[in-house]
Amino acid sequence: MTRAGRRDRGVASLEVIALYPLLVLFGTFALQAGAAVWTVALADDAARTAARAASLDQDPAAAAAAALPGAIDVRSVGTFGGPAHGVRLTVEVPRVSPLPVFTVTREAVMP
Repeated sequence: MTRAGRRDRGVASLEVIALYPLLVLFGTFALQAGAAVWTVALADDAARTAARAASLDQDPAAAAAAALPGAIDVRSVGTFGGPAHGVRLTVEVPRVSPLPVFTVTREAVMP
């Protein structure tokens, strides 16, 4: 083996070690995006459940909290009216990355 070949042997290992933190960061961001999509789907369902409860003269906040898993915190539940019973639900997305905490707001209306 030549001298140049011996000097280049550890370069690939160093490149992988240097990229490892970026791969971990990208992975946590992907997990956060997945958590956000999961939260939106669950918040949609919880808003419909809360609107149904409001149309039956039940507590929409309790219905929304019961429809969500314990990992998702309800920030606020508000109703808006007229002949239809509407509910506006705001929940916090679970944090799995160094991104700041953010919320999701969904609305549903029941006749």
